[in-house]
Formats: sequence, structure tokens, C-alpha cells
Amino acid sequence: MKTKFAFFILAATALGALFGYFFPETGVAIKPLGDAFIRLIKMVVIPVIVTTLLVGITGVGDIKRMGRIGVKTILWFEIITTLILFIGLAVGNVLKPGNGTDLSSLPQSDISAIAANTSVVMDGKTLLLNIIPINIIDALAKSDLLAVIFFCVMFGIALVSIQQEAKPVIHFLEAASKASFRLVNMVMTVAPIGVFSLMAATIGKYGIGVLLPLIKLVGAAYFGLALILFVLFPLVAVFLKVRITEAYKLVWDLMIVGAATGSTETVVPQLMQRLEKFGVPKYITSFVIPAGMPLNSDGTTLYLTVAGLFIAQAFGVEMSWSQQLIMVLFFIVTSKGIAAVPSSSMVVLLATATAVGLPSEGVALILGIDRIIDMARTAVNVVGHVFSCIAVAKWEGVFKTGTDIGQEYSSGNERPLPDSAAT
Repeated sequence: MKTKFAFFILAATALGALFGYFFPETGVAIKPLGDAFIRLIKMVVIPVIVTTLLVGITGVGDIKRMGRIGVKTILWFEIITTLILFIGLAVGNVLKPGNGTDLSSLPQSDISAIAANTSVVMDGKTLLLNIIPINIIDALAKSDLLAVIFFCVMFGIALVSIQQEAKPVIHFLEAASKASFRLVNMVMTVAPIGVFSLMAATIGKYGIGVLLPLIKLVGAAYFGLALILFVLFPLVAVFLKVRITEAYKLVWDLMIVGAATGSTETVVPQLMQRLEKFGVPKYITSFVIPAGMPLNSDGTTLYLTVAGLFIAQAFGVEMSWSQQLIMVLFFIVTSKGIAAVPSSSMVVLLATATAVGLPSEGVALILGIDRIIDMARTAVNVVGHVFSCIAVAKWEGVFKTGTDIGQEYSSGNERPLPDSAAT
């Protein structure tokens, strides 16, 4: 993605915030433009994920190897998200963002739609069964990523098993994948318009004033996210033997786009391509990133713990260390596999708060600033996908360095980056 394009996104974000502040009613009125942009992104993300995942699985050609990659991916996700949950626990206990909060000054948002989805994350059996789609068309329509991934893995294995007969299908999938990436280019040309309207609508609806009573929560969340970016991830980079500066240089503009739109989906195609050029094989990125969207949201994971402690502190609920650990265990379980649920992070927070005895009203109080924090946590989610892909590739011993990448792309196997993603 060109630096100029990233500048346009930044400018659209700032101008949208100013527009929403000075013309709040108009800012809310133009929200359909932003909604249309998000719908365009969602329209293309599933085709990108399905085609690249199937091409990647058939490219491996080894069912045992694919299974090994899957196990390593899940293991890495669990290790990182658990570490981040405990970082959030430390931040919440040290900074105590909920202490002294004047609850009477906070408007309560309607959480009825969120509450309706809490049963999905609290019913473990249903959660596991929903990974297996009854109807793949329905799963695709709902963007149920875990169900889609499960089907793609099974179908990819079936394609591998029929060998030569699968070639026409694989050729079709490769062409569909290229077409999907081209479609992403077309959609991203209107990204600044979408970002402007989304930011204007957010500020126009909630106003800057909603931040003031909750400034400690915003500060604690941003501090925790900064710890992940500047402490945890650099340590992970040392462990993986990659330069943290190179990793951030790879995706800094994608972090801006993700933050501005509040959605990791907007950068998935570009992220896959860049990691491939960085040295991660396509079959790794095509599996790890789609799987990571519902299972490895590092920024969201941090915020859940901080927000849970904020609610307890704001309402004067004393939580012992054992109760806090139980809350963390709930987050570990409930935060998996709900990407298709609207406002998923708030659904998880409400479900867990209710389960551990925290007042559900707390979620209604902080819903207004969720968009502000969502910007930062989405940016962190983008970087989390980078390190998960590198980790699995290193673990498999297939991470390519400079010379290897140059040889592969000089052989004519390079897939050019989209115009909007060229560096």
C-alpha cells in the first residue's frame, strides 16, 4: 500500500472526526456511506479466504503436514492469547481504571441486541458443534469463519486425495483467488470515503464528551495495548529471530487502515500477500490468518480483561485473585469462535461479566467508547497475525529469507501486489 494512500486514510480519519464534532447530525446521516464500504469489504473477504485457503491446502499436498500446521497454529494462538489476558489482568489491577468513576454521568446504551447473543458463547456444546456447518452456503452468508475454515480444510483434503482429477478445480480456484484480490483493489479505492463517514458518524453520535468520564478506561486500554506492541511483540520477535522494525515496517500502513475502519477484514488480502513476500509460504498465510481472525485477536483479548476489571471496580465489586483467574478462564473459552456474532467483543464481555457475577449494566456504560478503543485494538490484531504466521512458518522450518525469496519470485511465481498495496 502506497504511503500516499495511508496518508489519505489518516486525513479521512481526522477530517471525519472534526466533521462529526461540528456537524453531529449530518455526521450520523452519512453513516450509510461507511456501512456500504464495510459491506463491500465483507463481500470480498470470504471469497479471498476460501480461494486462498483451498489453493494453499492443495498446494501442500500432504494431509499429515496440514494437520501438523493446524495443531501448531492453535497452540501458538492459545499461548499468546493467554499471555495477553494476564497482561490485561496486571494492567487492570495496577492502574485500577474503574476506581472513582461517576456512574451517574454516563449514558447507558441499549445492549438488548448484544444480550441476545450471549447464549451462543456460553453454551460450550453449541459452540463446538457450530464449527461443523450444516449448510456451507449458510455459513458463507453469515461469515462464520470457523465453519468456513472447517469446510475448506475438509474439501481441500478431498481434493488432494483425488490428485490429477482435482487439477481443473485447482486451476479454477487459482483464477478465482487472483480475481478476488483484484476486486479488493477496486473496493479499497473508496476506503477514504468510508473511513471519513464512519468516523464522522461515531463522533456525531457519541460526541467527544463521552470520553471524559471514561478517560481512565481508555488510557488503561491504550497503555495495555502499547505494552503488547512495544514489549511483548519485540520479545516475540527476538524469540523468532526476526527484526521487530522489519515486522512493523511491513504493516504500519495496514495498521492505520485497520484502525480507521475498525475491522481486520479490510487488510486481510494485503496482509497475506506481504507476508508471502516477507518469507512465509502461501499455504501458511492462507490457513493461519483466516483461523486467527476468530481465534487470535490479540488487541481484543487485552481489552476484555481490562474492561472486565473496570466494571468490577466501577461498581465496587471486590474480586479476589481466584475470581479474577476464573474470569480469565471464561474469556479464554468464550472469546473463541464468535467472529460471526455482531459486536463480538461486547458479547463476550457481557456473557463473561454475567457468568462471574458482574453487573451487566457495566457493559451498557462503556459501549459508547468501544469504537474509540476498537481502533487501537484492531491495529494490534493486525500485528498479531504477522507474528502468528512467522511463528508457524519458523516452527515448520519453511520461513524463507532474502536469497530464497528472490530465487522463488525470479522464477516467475510471484503474484504482484495490488496497486493499493504496493510499497
